[in-house]
Amino acid sequence: MSKVGKVQQMKKVVEKVIHGNIIRTNIPSGMAVAGPPLGPMLGQRGLNIAAFCKDFNNRTSLMKQGIPLPCRIKVNSDRSYDLTIHSPAASFLIKQAAGVQRAAMEPDNCQ
Repeated sequence: MSKVGKVQQMKKVVEKVIHGNIIRTNIPSGMAVAGPPLGPMLGQRGLNIAAFCKDFNNRTSLMKQGIPLPCRIKVNSDRSYDLTIHSPAASFLIKQAAGVQRAAMEPDNCQ
């Protein structure tokens, strides 16, 4: 078998990887709205924005409102989605426990 024949066989075996169907974003718990920046991200992919916001807010209704949650939204070809909600970032939890709203502006200048 020639090299060309082997290459053609390999192309048939390898599945095509489709990039761009996963949205990674941080959404405040219980505060998903159809406005920017979430609305345009979902609208570009053809998702029902109102249904997504309602679903997200229902899933996060037991959490304290406003905690930024890292989310992964996998968009399927039939315009449905799989929503994965992760726990808050460690930096957010540390700042919340310390009672700090933001990090130091000049970290070298500690007093």
